Amino acid sequence: MTRIKFALIGLAAMAGASPAAAATAQACDRACLQGMMTAYMAALAAHDPSRLPVAKNVRYTENGAELTLGHEGLWATFNKAEPYRHDIVEPATGGIASYFTIVENKLIPFPDLLAVRLKVKDRQIVEIETVVNRHARSAGNMLKLDPRWGQEMEAIEPPATRLTREQLIAATTGYLRAIAFHDGKAAPFAKSCIRLENGNITAIGKDDVSPVPIGSGPPVSTDAIPGLPKAAPPPKLMGLGCDEQLDYMAYSFITGYRDARFPIVDVERQKVYAVFDFMRRGDVEAWTWQGNTYPMPEAMRYPNEILNTEIFKFSGGKLTRVEAVFTGPQAYKRGTGWPGGTPEHSQPVK
Repeated sequence: MTRIKFALIGLAAMAGASPAAAATAQACDRACLQGMMTAYMAALAAHDPSRLPVAKNVRYTENGAELTLGHEGLWATFNKAEPYRHDIVEPATGGIASYFTIVENKLIPFPDLLAVRLKVKDRQIVEIETVVNRHARSAGNMLKLDPRWGQEMEAIEPPATRLTREQLIAATTGYLRAIAFHDGKAAPFAKSCIRLENGNITAIGKDDVSPVPIGSGPPVSTDAIPGLPKAAPPPKLMGLGCDEQLDYMAYSFITGYRDARFPIVDVERQKVYAVFDFMRRGDVEAWTWQGNTYPMPEAMRYPNEILNTEIFKFSGGKLTRVEAVFTGPQAYKRGTGWPGGTPEHSQPVK
C-alpha cells in the first residue's frame, strides 16, 4: 500500500485564523490519519516515540496490558515492517486501524502479525491500541495475498445500498452472536464469504477463490476420548461458507464474548473495525456430528480467551469478507484493556 508523507500543521499557520477555520485546519482527514500511521511505524522502527505528536495523556496498550510508550513491549523488540498493510479509516472520529506483517527481534528474528489502532484529536495521538500475534506461522501468506482481496476491501459501496454506521455496528454484533451462539442466521452472511484469520483461511464459500493458501478450517484434535470408539474423520468444513460452518458445532468451544467495541467504521467502504474477546469457558470438551464425537483441541479445554481485532466488509448489506489479527489463549477474563459493551454468553454463567 502506498505510504503517505506525514506532515503537521505548524502553529504559525493557525495564527489569525477564525475558530471555524482553525477547527478545519486541525481536523485530520483520511490522508492525515494514514500519514499518522506511517509516522507511528517509522517511530516504532526507530524505537523513538519522540518522533510522534502524542498528547501528554496518551494511553498505550499491547495485548491488553497498559505499557509505557517507547520503553516496553514491541517498542523494545521491533525489527522491521514487511510490505503488507491494510487500513480502515474514519476521519469523523479521528480513528485509523491498520494490519501489518512485521519481524520481531534481530539476532533470532521471527514473524508477527500486528494490529494498530490510533485515535487522533487536534492532530495529536491520544490512544494507541496494539495487538500482536507473535511467531505467526502464516504471516508469510500475507506477503503473497491475492491483490483482489485489497480491491474488494477498498471498494466504495454505492450510496443506495450502504448501511448506516449504526446498521453496520448492529450487523457486526450479529457476527459476534453468530459465532458465540453457533447460529449462522444471527448475521447477514453473504453467499460469497471468506474469513482470513492470522494469515489462514478459516471459512470460504464453495464458489470462492482463496486469496492465500487455504487453511484447514476449525481446529481439530486427534486426542482419544476415554471409553469411546475412534471417531470417523471429521467433516470438511471448508467450502461451506461462513454461516453453514456453524451448524456443525465445531466452534462450540466459544462460549461467549465480552468487551466488544467498534471504534472505527468506514461507511463509504462499508467496513467495521471491532475489538473484543471471544470467551472459552473450557467445559465444552467435544462436539458431535452424525453420531461421532470429536474432542476439542487442548487449548479449548480450559478457561481462556482470545483477544480479537477484526475488519468486517459488507457489500449490498451482506457480510462478505472478514480479516482478523488476534492473540491467545490469554487468561480467562483478562480483557482487552479497553472495556466495552455488555458481555453475552451462549450458556449460563455458573
